[in-house]
Amino acid sequence: MLSSVIDSVLLFAFSIPVVMQYRILPVDGTPYWLFGLLFLMLTLHCFVSLYPEVLGRWKKQAAKLKMFFLITTLVITLGGASVTAMFDRARTAPVYGVHDIILQQESAMRYLIVGKNPYKETYFGTQVESFRYAELGRDAVNPALYHFVMPPWYLLFPYIFYYTSIPVLGFFDGRMALLFTMVMLLVFVWFWLKDKALARVAIVLTALSPSVVDYFVEGRSDVFALSWLMGAMVLLANRRYVLSGVVLALALLSKQTIWFVVPFYGVYLWQETANSRVIFWKTAAACAAVSVILVLPFVMWDSNAFMNSVVFYLTGNTATSYPVSGYGLGMMLYDFGVIRDIHAYYPFIYWQIGIALPVFITLVYWLWRKPSASRLIISYAVFLMVYWYLSRYFNNSHLGYLSMLFALGVLKAVDEKNLHETN
Repeated sequence: MLSSVIDSVLLFAFSIPVVMQYRILPVDGTPYWLFGLLFLMLTLHCFVSLYPEVLGRWKKQAAKLKMFFLITTLVITLGGASVTAMFDRARTAPVYGVHDIILQQESAMRYLIVGKNPYKETYFGTQVESFRYAELGRDAVNPALYHFVMPPWYLLFPYIFYYTSIPVLGFFDGRMALLFTMVMLLVFVWFWLKDKALARVAIVLTALSPSVVDYFVEGRSDVFALSWLMGAMVLLANRRYVLSGVVLALALLSKQTIWFVVPFYGVYLWQETANSRVIFWKTAAACAAVSVILVLPFVMWDSNAFMNSVVFYLTGNTATSYPVSGYGLGMMLYDFGVIRDIHAYYPFIYWQIGIALPVFITLVYWLWRKPSASRLIISYAVFLMVYWYLSRYFNNSHLGYLSMLFALGVLKAVDEKNLHETN
């Protein structure tokens, strides 16, 4: 009963701040009838959830009606805010209301079109240079001007929208791909959870959580990466192992965040394929093959530039590395005076070996003893949180990403428990 009602309460509570904070139509002044329509749907959604018997002989259609209200609300709120942000930026200025990772993605795509290596080039003279960047409350030189940090799939996938949006709309915004992958993510979540009441809760928490919306609208890359990971999880659940490995490779090449799921995915897959190790190795080979196909051209083009940008930039091993920042151990050590220069290298690896490694071993053992999709995601989330906290940076959007992982993992655990009790 609770899961069939809580989604309507969460939808109401989470959607209202979005329409109060963001414009949801790319016009001057959002029409009040749209607000009225939204409020009506949210109210009806709550009422139908609490009193489905009012539908009479159509009571069995309550779930479909709730889904209609949910989809329409998401289109108006998150979809409206995202599309409006893109149009506003196109009409105003290239750096208006957007994160610098989008600016850099777009510049990197243009570099590639004219035959320049986006991992080797600097980004001075591009829109990235116009982005206001600050460190410790003071304006500073953006380290992103020296490195394109994202793996190749994040760079290549948006070309689908680049070559279609410019002829139609007259402009391209990297968030077009992000909005598309948000839709993908929500569809995958729907199919991943068997209990559709829980699935609706998961969709609301994934799309409209206050810890996610702001970062999504401005263009952070977490949803892009998570969508491909969840695609791999859905295929894994349906025993489409090799195809799951292919999609996992796309996730791995979307953001470094996903790299940490590999050992947990591997443990789960090994247990799942106990009766046929051939399937395990075929899946691993498919994942490796796709990864090599997408990465090798850039490595062959300039291996040092690729490694410096994608790997060493984040660990403090380049002359222009990502600085110590955020809310983790790094800034605590800076406050205590242990770290004097946020740009200098600091051996966080010792903290990670001492603390994160035992956590990792414990989580692998926990997953090995009782492999499940929920434990896979929760193990990944716990380890990532510990590792991130002990790294050079632990930023605000990272917490939003972790909130999605924990929500999905916990709801999947409830889903698995319900399915077990039913059987």
